[in-house]
Amino acid sequence: MEKVNTVILLLCAIHFSLLIFLLWRRDKILQAAALKKLTFQKKSSEIRTGQIAEHFTPLLKDFKYNHKQARFLATPIDFVIFEDDEIIFMEVKTGNSQLTATQRKVRDLIKEKKVKWEVLRIK
Repeated sequence: MEKVNTVILLLCAIHFSLLIFLLWRRDKILQAAALKKLTFQKKSSEIRTGQIAEHFTPLLKDFKYNHKQARFLATPIDFVIFEDDEIIFMEVKTGNSQLTATQRKVRDLIKEKKVKWEVLRIK
């Protein structure tokens, strides 16, 4: 009878340990999901803040061009500024944001002077 009690006690301990492990594992999965959601929300908020800031850029005191000459494109670059003697392509970044691959490609094409003018005549 004592062996039966020991086996039952051992099985209860194993069952209890398994239950504790499963609860711990479920908690970790829920924490990971919550962290992923918060990370997404933070990133989304940063993107929205950047998009709002882009619209107000020509009104900032650090904007050294005539704001009336700036045209907002948003994508793939934020502004084209038409000055009397030059055309400026400008990308606005907030915080630690970096140029996207497309923005780097546009920058490189401009630096390589691979820009041209075309007229499309519609008849």
